Amino acid sequence: MYIISLDIGTSGMRAVIYGTNGKKYENAYYEYHSDFPQPGYVEQDPQTWKDAAVYCLSNVAGYLKEDPLAITVTSQRSSLIPMKDGEPMRTAIMWQDKRTMPQCEKLIQEYTLEGLYRKTGLRTNPYFVLPKILWLKENQPDIYETAEKFIGVQDLVIHFLTGEYKTDYSQACRTLLMNIETFSWDPELLAIGGITEERLPDLMPPGSIAGGLTKEMAQKLGLKEGLPVIMAGGDQQNAAIALGVNKPGRAEANTGTGSFVISAVDKPVFDEHARVLCQASAIAGQWIMEAGIFNTGAIYRWFKEQFCQDMQTEGSVYNLMNEEAVKSGMGANGVIMIPHFEGSAAPYWNPYAKGLFFNLSLNTKRGDLIRAIMEGIAVEINADISLIEEITQPIYRVSVAGGMVNADVFCEIQANIYNKEVARYTNNEASSLGAAMIAAVTLGVYPDIEEAFLNMMEDIPHTFYPDPAEVEKGEKIIQRKYKLYNSLEKEHVYEDFVD
Repeated sequence: MYIISLDIGTSGMRAVIYGTNGKKYENAYYEYHSDFPQPGYVEQDPQTWKDAAVYCLSNVAGYLKEDPLAITVTSQRSSLIPMKDGEPMRTAIMWQDKRTMPQCEKLIQEYTLEGLYRKTGLRTNPYFVLPKILWLKENQPDIYETAEKFIGVQDLVIHFLTGEYKTDYSQACRTLLMNIETFSWDPELLAIGGITEERLPDLMPPGSIAGGLTKEMAQKLGLKEGLPVIMAGGDQQNAAIALGVNKPGRAEANTGTGSFVISAVDKPVFDEHARVLCQASAIAGQWIMEAGIFNTGAIYRWFKEQFCQDMQTEGSVYNLMNEEAVKSGMGANGVIMIPHFEGSAAPYWNPYAKGLFFNLSLNTKRGDLIRAIMEGIAVEINADISLIEEITQPIYRVSVAGGMVNADVFCEIQANIYNKEVARYTNNEASSLGAAMIAAVTLGVYPDIEEAFLNMMEDIPHTFYPDPAEVEKGEKIIQRKYKLYNSLEKEHVYEDFVD
């Protein structure tokens, strides 16, 4: 018995065939890019997700000798697509977009940071959807007034496959429109946006069947009409499921385009400074604490594309980059990298922050810069882990996933920076596996997520242990980074570079 997981990332989409025993059989990948029409703006043509879905699903469908049990969909979160007559009215405003800072400042002035945080579990920030809706209202009123639905990326693909406008708690909790304690659209928040519940997708628990595959899509994909399409929910919540983060005291760090740190909690928990988010879990009726970093793996990709062109014909570019990072050694010969290339999320929540390489000299080598990227990412993740520990409980082991953790050197850096055991599973496509686990429970293959995890997680993880000598060097890197960032922030250097 098979399940197709469709994982809609920021940089690409992947369809993966899983057996109900968790075995990974076949996959197809479609890469795409966002557009940056002006500083602070990040957009994407919604057609790319439709094209990617057709490519990925039709490719894996050709591999199957029998009908799958379902398609399960997990996706990036917090983007906005206004819809009319079943079609997007403009390019999607992506989750990394920063144009809505004025709308966020106005929301905080009128409703307070704490007031909105306690209701939604979110810090008011351009990251989320409500400010984007308000931006449309002020800058593109024709679209705002005539849009029939305001939806996200997962919702678009669900509609494309089934014709239904539906979403789930783990996506809706990223909008600033859902009450985090009741898992419902909040009337006061809807009123702030000037919209009604009818202009949003129907809200359902994660793991719900959104509908069946339409006849048109079934013919296009080579799959059967009416095939159940399951909303597995947010990609990061799904990754947490696959990495065993389903009980308090466990944490994961997933590094894709950005990085996300997630820990399970058994009730809504709030940080008095609103630095950590309280979110809906991918397990219906449960919660997680989450801290995110906008750009991490995207920086590694950017560096590859801009500064490693000479490696393009020498085999795997990333493998060669990793080898150079190993040669540099812990501390990157003094180079420090701050990964705020598109602003900072947790723990600083500074939309004006920018990326930085510091302490360059004529002795600096490319490998030092590559190593500094890895160390800078780990330092930022460590700050989020420490923050979650501060408001919940100690974390002793961190499960890691995402493309960058294929490199042993990055996992070793993480263990030494966090001073914790770091566990890496063979299948680092954790979001798609988590979505398959959720689907297996929905379909009745397993009674609950715990049983699904025990039966579908095939491998014993490779554990990386901290080295005391390297941990000491890591602490020095951490302290230097804090001093550097705090100096820039205190002197308002970032704001001085805003045009």
